[in-house]
Amino acid sequence: MAELKGIIPVLPTPFTDDGKSVDYGKFEELVEMAIQDGAHALCLFAAGAEFYKLSMEERKELFVRAVQANRGRLPLVATVSSHATALAVREALYYEKKGASALNIMPPGFAMPSQNMVAGHLAEIGRNVELPMIIQYAPALNGMSIAAETFSGISSNLRQELYIKLEASPTGPAITALKKATENRYKIIVGNGGECMYEALVRGAAAVMPGAALIKPYRMVYDAFSQGKEKEAFELFNRYLPHIHLMQRDIESFVAMEKLILKKRGIMTNSVCRKPANYPDKETMALLDKHLDYVKREFGIA
Repeated sequence: MAELKGIIPVLPTPFTDDGKSVDYGKFEELVEMAIQDGAHALCLFAAGAEFYKLSMEERKELFVRAVQANRGRLPLVATVSSHATALAVREALYYEKKGASALNIMPPGFAMPSQNMVAGHLAEIGRNVELPMIIQYAPALNGMSIAAETFSGISSNLRQELYIKLEASPTGPAITALKKATENRYKIIVGNGGECMYEALVRGAAAVMPGAALIKPYRMVYDAFSQGKEKEAFELFNRYLPHIHLMQRDIESFVAMEKLILKKRGIMTNSVCRKPANYPDKETMALLDKHLDYVKREFGIA
């Protein structure tokens, strides 16, 4: 597979109005929407998809539906989030067999595993699959730090293409430090809604993994930067940055606002998140509407 690069949105999971079932038909429409909006690849079952509220059966069905709707047009990144190594390997092998292009691995975070335990978990997955692997490094999300030496140890025993999805602060210096410490064995993908996207691109990041509600502004920034138009990329990014800042709250609020935007765009029929959920208050909703109107006008979004 070619290198993962560009804009790789995390697709949200649409639910029925009562939240009891996944709306698989609407999910297939979201796959098509993301492709048409300019995604370079699609990520499934990451935090922005409420993976922790999905059964394994639902995740498997969502993956099959994504493959069907995608029709081979974009790389599909499947997230492996099982805490037990044996289950994570089983999960990874399933997605590999069913057509995933890469795996996004969430390291085990419950009960404070040691660095050696985390390294062993990740290396064992890598030894059992051939797919490129993204290791999600998000200490604010799962409460775990991973040392640069741990990343180096993991990579020394694996053959496949390796990435770090970096959601640590300060992002820019962390990119430089990780690339140096691991001798560029890993390519970098940044998350956190793309809040540090421009700085990350300047420091050599390969991709950005934001939400899927508004893909076009990220694509415009990325294209301008890739074409050597750094001034244009900088200006585009700074016009979009206030909206990204508004979205960067807890993960539950982020997911709820993503769904609210998709509903306002007429793409989703509801904005249901499975409970427990955290929807914005009235004042935040009013501000979200102002930001959305501005972004749609400035970036030509329907």
